[in-house]
Amino acid sequence: MTSVLIVDDEPAVRDIMARWVKSLGLRSHTAASADEALATLRTQHYDLAVIDVMMPGHDGLWLANEMHRKHPNTAVVIATASKELVDAERPQPDFVDLLVKPFQRDRFALAVDRGRQWRKQAIEELRWHAQLSLETQDLAAGICGEVRTYAAEGLDERDALRVIMSARIPDVVAHGERVARYAQSLARELGVHASLGPLIEDAALFHDIGKAAMPDALLTKPSPLTPGEVALMRRHVDVGAQILEATGSLAAAAPIVLATHEWFGGGGYPRKLSGDEIPLASRVIAVADAYDAMTQTRAYRKRIDSSDAITELLRCCPVQFDPGIVAALFALLSRH
Repeated sequence: MTSVLIVDDEPAVRDIMARWVKSLGLRSHTAASADEALATLRTQHYDLAVIDVMMPGHDGLWLANEMHRKHPNTAVVIATASKELVDAERPQPDFVDLLVKPFQRDRFALAVDRGRQWRKQAIEELRWHAQLSLETQDLAAGICGEVRTYAAEGLDERDALRVIMSARIPDVVAHGERVARYAQSLARELGVHASLGPLIEDAALFHDIGKAAMPDALLTKPSPLTPGEVALMRRHVDVGAQILEATGSLAAAAPIVLATHEWFGGGGYPRKLSGDEIPLASRVIAVADAYDAMTQTRAYRKRIDSSDAITELLRCCPVQFDPGIVAALFALLSRH
């Protein structure tokens, strides 16, 4: 049975909404304040919450934001006598419907129905993401097993990974080869010791190896990915590092690959590193990766020319990219 939490500081309002919930064949619980509601949520789950905005202490918008953070799969309906309070400039919570007081039972029932539909969709997405996550784990384990099989047959681990990538993500193989060439040239331009060249090359070649473990449903999806699917797709960095760690000859490249999507200013993933916390090789590959992505035609967009790509890289400094490495790329391209 769907459970509804009603949060309002007026007893009469709580009572009538509770009776409406019961008449809809649902289970209700009431709370007189935001703090009481959060205390209730610590011991009891609710599918839907109807929250008044103006309450003593923490208001309903604060509560809605807390619920989005701590109970993201509970649908939230906001109720207020002043719509302007929700239209204000303060950060707004996600909610499935807005009830403007006074409202009638039919309008309340519609809001509850919208909340139930949102909740149903949220649960379906959770199950879908769990299925994709399990498929990713299975694919990653399969890739590690294939590499071991190829190695037992005498094939070099690098060549084994190339074979696997060529079969599953051929476009990524060509991209990795170009990124490796750019990264090697950048490393020389920056005066990186030649002994690190092979390590940078390996990390650049296989910086996207984790995409080989991404489910086809994500790789071939014709429409934009949902936020949950984007989060799962970002795990290709972690998965790629795990695949490399499982090898004998490429394990040293794993921490470099893991950091290739970190941002110089700290807004990247997966560990939110910044500045010199990010390995130099990772920062080099990040610039090479972005430059190649922009200057190649993709299924979803056309290529841009080199000068426009450099302009975009400079625009993203120092938030996303290391300015010194972008300057080195500019100097390198200027000579060629």
